[in-house]
Amino acid sequence: MTGDNESIVAEFVAEILSTRKYRLICDDTVRDVIVEALPKYKRSKDAVKAARTKLHRIQAAYLGRNRLDSRLEDIRIAYRADDRTALKSICLDLMTDHASTRERIPCLEHFYERIFQITGIPKRILDVASGVHPLAIPWMGLDCDAVYHAYEIARDMVDGLNGFLEAIGMMPLVHFQDVICVPPEQEGDLAFLMKMVPCLERRQKGIALQLIHSLRVRYVVVTFPVQSLSGRSKNMPEHYTKTFTESLQGTQWKLAHVPMEGELVFVVDKNPTSEKHQQNCHP
Repeated sequence: MTGDNESIVAEFVAEILSTRKYRLICDDTVRDVIVEALPKYKRSKDAVKAARTKLHRIQAAYLGRNRLDSRLEDIRIAYRADDRTALKSICLDLMTDHASTRERIPCLEHFYERIFQITGIPKRILDVASGVHPLAIPWMGLDCDAVYHAYEIARDMVDGLNGFLEAIGMMPLVHFQDVICVPPEQEGDLAFLMKMVPCLERRQKGIALQLIHSLRVRYVVVTFPVQSLSGRSKNMPEHYTKTFTESLQGTQWKLAHVPMEGELVFVVDKNPTSEKHQQNCHP
C-alpha cells in the first residue's frame, strides 16, 4: 500500500470511528472495507464513498434495539431460581428485537434437537458472527460445563452477550472480533453460521467457504433465510440450496439438510470418515 493510501485509510478509520453510528464497530471492519475498496477505483473519493456504502450495509445487519443490559438482572434471578420458564420468556422477548432470531422463534423447541441428532450435543461451540443467537442457549440442552465462544463486531453487543453468559452460569467468551479479518482460532465440536453467508458474500466474494475451511471444528451449521425482510420468498430456498451445494464441490465434506420451518438449515460434516460423536445425554 502506498503512503497516500495509508493516509487515506488512517483518515477514514479515524473519521468513521468518531461518529455516533459507527463508534462501537470493530476497527478491523472499518479498515477492511476501505482497504478492499481502494484498488477498485481510480479516484480515492470514489473508493471512500464505496467503503461508506459497504459499511452501512454491514452495520444494517446489526441494527435493532439492544436491551440486553436492561434485562440482565431478570435473567440472573430466573437462572438462580432455576426458573426455566421465566428465563426462556425473557430470552424470547429479547429475540423479538432482531429479525433473524424472531423468525426462528416458532420452531425453537425442536430446532437444536434436530441438528444435534446429526452432530451429537456439542461441548465446545463457536458461534460465528453471532448476533443475538446465544440467547437461544436455553433451548440447546447443553451440558453445564459446555464452552460457548461467540464472535461479534459490535462492542455493545459483545458486552451485553458476555453479561448474558455470566448471568446463566457460563464463561463470558464473546469476542470483539471480525471473523473475516481474524478467523477464530479456538477449537470446537461445532460452529454456528446462522443466516450470515449472504452477508459475508456481499462483503467479500468467496469468503464464506474460506471461513468454513478455517474453522477448527468438525461440524458447521449453516442456515439461510427463506424470505426477505418484507416477507417475499423470491425462490430463496432453491437459490441458496443450489449455490451453497455448488460451493462445496471439490471438498470431501458431507452435507446434510435438516428440515425446518422458516429457515434453510444445513449441517456440514468436515470429517465424515471419522466416527460420529457420541450423543451426550442432558438431564
